[in-house]
Amino acid sequence: MPFYTCYTSEDALSADQRAHIAEAITRIHVGHTGAPRGFVRVLFQESAKGDCYTAGEVADFGMIRGVIRAGRSAQTKEALLRDLWELLQTVTGLGDHELLVSVQENPASNAMEGGEVLPEPGQEAQWMARH
Repeated sequence: MPFYTCYTSEDALSADQRAHIAEAITRIHVGHTGAPRGFVRVLFQESAKGDCYTAGEVADFGMIRGVIRAGRSAQTKEALLRDLWELLQTVTGLGDHELLVSVQENPASNAMEGGEVLPEPGQEAQWMARH
């Protein structure tokens, strides 16, 4: 279920950087939530230079938006945000004012994978056993 989308300007990331970010997001998510690695999906989306504006001005940007199952603690979500922020800033070299990281919650009952509604956090082992 966790679906992370990384947004950058076109050509901002090399293939190696994208692979590094995808692996790091997977490690970060699994480390903080205990979810199986196979649940984590990462998509990269690039925008043409000049398509992003901040305060009405064209700006460089980097953004990670994660959609995760609801039910994680505030501490878990804050840890995810901090680690994802550090990852994005380290890889892109962008400043604080050029980055955005967000985590949005989605009830497990509102998503389906493998032909089944997703399990609640903590019930992954039983769900995986059926697959």
